Amino acid sequence: MTDYAEEQESELEALESIYVTELEILSRDPIIYNITIPCEMKSVEVDGPTKEFMVGLKFKLPEEYPDVPPQIEFSECEELDADLQKSILIELNKVAENELGCVMIFTLVSELQDKVNEYVDNIYNKKMEEKEERDKVPVFHGTPVTLESFTEWNNKFIMEKNMKKVKVVSDKLTGRQIFLAKDGNIDISDNLIGDAEEDVEVDESLFDEELEDELLEVSDSD
Repeated sequence: MTDYAEEQESELEALESIYVTELEILSRDPIIYNITIPCEMKSVEVDGPTKEFMVGLKFKLPEEYPDVPPQIEFSECEELDADLQKSILIELNKVAENELGCVMIFTLVSELQDKVNEYVDNIYNKKMEEKEERDKVPVFHGTPVTLESFTEWNNKFIMEKNMKKVKVVSDKLTGRQIFLAKDGNIDISDNLIGDAEEDVEVDESLFDEELEDELLEVSDSD
């Protein structure tokens, strides 16, 4: 006849020597304990920090364990979502069914470690793929705009704009130039007038009678 209590105690002593800080005994009758394993998730960035987290299982041993599988549940699983927890527990119970008749807690914890490592690797690989896709997109790095740089640019822009206006005004003929050109050569004056970009309107009220008389005398003398 199998002495289940002795077999369970012997396994517990072995587990205590393996998981010195990871095992926590919650009860001796029935035997219930937690085993928490440390896990880590690497950063995809060069020299980035590694994220550490803990995953724990609580085992409750039935009176006829190991001929009957232990009750298993998560005691700590901060990085595992509900669907992943359910999936892992299904796999652990399958392993337990295959190990009936033999002590199996170490095997179950090792299986948990493999599943978590697989999960962590998948997350890491996915993040690496996303990072590689981001790195393929060229990023434009322009000069940051500050109040000083904008003011400098704006002043320069206004100055250049005013210089262009001065040049345009200086290129246009004055009234005297048009008058002299028209008196000397009609064709030239017409061409010069035709080159002007805008029609010029003359306010006759600006000319007094004395100025008109002087202009007429100059014209008659010529």
